Amino acid sequence: MTDPGNVLRIFEEISRIPRCSGNEEQAARWFERRAAARGWASRRDAAGNLLIRVPASAGRERAPAVVLQAHLDMVCEKTPDSPHDFTRDPLRLVREGDWLRAEGTTLGADNGAGLALAAALAEREALDHPPLELLFTVDEETGLSGAKRLEPGFLTGRLLVNLDSETEGVFTVGCAGGVESRIGLPLERQAEPAGGVCRALVVGGLRGGHSGIDIHRPRANAIRILARLLDEVADLPGAAVFALAGGSRRNAIARDARAEIACRPEDEGPLAQRLAEAEKRLRGLYAEESGIFCRLGPPAAPPPGERPLARPFLRRALDLLLALPHGALLPEAGFEGLVHSSANLAVVETAAAGLTVVTSQRSLSREGLAEASSRVRAAAALAGARVSFEAEYPPWTPDPDSALLARCRRVYSRCFGSEARVRAIHAGLECAWIGAIYPGMDMVSVGPTTENAHSPSERLHLPSLTRLEAFLAALLADLASA
Repeated sequence: MTDPGNVLRIFEEISRIPRCSGNEEQAARWFERRAAARGWASRRDAAGNLLIRVPASAGRERAPAVVLQAHLDMVCEKTPDSPHDFTRDPLRLVREGDWLRAEGTTLGADNGAGLALAAALAEREALDHPPLELLFTVDEETGLSGAKRLEPGFLTGRLLVNLDSETEGVFTVGCAGGVESRIGLPLERQAEPAGGVCRALVVGGLRGGHSGIDIHRPRANAIRILARLLDEVADLPGAAVFALAGGSRRNAIARDARAEIACRPEDEGPLAQRLAEAEKRLRGLYAEESGIFCRLGPPAAPPPGERPLARPFLRRALDLLLALPHGALLPEAGFEGLVHSSANLAVVETAAAGLTVVTSQRSLSREGLAEASSRVRAAAALAGARVSFEAEYPPWTPDPDSALLARCRRVYSRCFGSEARVRAIHAGLECAWIGAIYPGMDMVSVGPTTENAHSPSERLHLPSLTRLEAFLAALLADLASA
């Protein structure tokens, strides 16, 4: 079995570099310097995607070039009490047995593990390999925009191994397409100020997760829960709502949400009791949400100069949040357990201009994507809101006759004496855009086992990282002899 030391060392170094989406420059320069020190050519395209060309092992120059592809950016999420600054602080890695996590933040194994694997394999002097192209894309987590803007002719290889999957022993051969919707509802406030006691109504402690990989799991959405609770608060005499906010990213299931409210002193006790009862019911309803809480914050001054939301406006806003689709919408018969279409109620926020809601829809077919988006459009129209759709990307249709897949399966069986599984996934992968820009590209996606991506609970299984490096080394040696 391969010694994973160098892969982990590279991952640790990458983890010291800030690389939220849109801030990948330092990471790209780090890889450029590493390539230059070894005499490898590198270049970037107009989008900022980085390509490093690694010469073949001696005598393997005529073998077909292989592209090893990962993305430079990571989802930057942290726990509410974490002081971490993603613009400057290194991640604090914590090893717990066979698992690696980060203290209070996302780990960035999505996709730092893929970056580290590509670099470690390219740097192994004893490895017999064909010409390699290391393609490190930008801005994957906010809409696959780096891959979408790849230049035709940027790559020469026509065999591509994407390193952005999350279960070792599985070959991914297809993925869902997606689209983001942005809904706006002009803000309306009351003419008179609110009386009573001002409090924050907070929903938290949820597991969240990836809006593609985890969307079918029995997990709650903090925005939906907040809307249900406010639905009850709105009926209290004298109650008022100043603002609401929840979620953080289109591709993450909302873990936290809150509203600034006011209520009569005599209603505080009954309201706290309602929240405690709701919390108990929700824990029974959602099997994976034992940590959920619904509570009132301490008394506070009302937001300076702000009037409460007008009751008719609040009613429309809550109806909108409760009517928007969220979760798995259609199962997929072709792959067991795979979701065909889904929607994620991702972000809500009130600001001076109005209420903004962000959702994302995913589907393995263009028709499914259109159907899910039509439900969002209809809910917005009924609330009198405007909606726009953006950041669309196509599905990656599985190819059962893929020669690269057949070779991967043979090599895996030879390495481990067992068969790898083959699947398509509901999350988006850059293979969708790469295949659209480079027709005929033969692609497979692999990755080490990672849990709870896009949340502070993210963790990387280190033995799976070792196995994957061993498999990839054997695959490259096999391709070099082709």
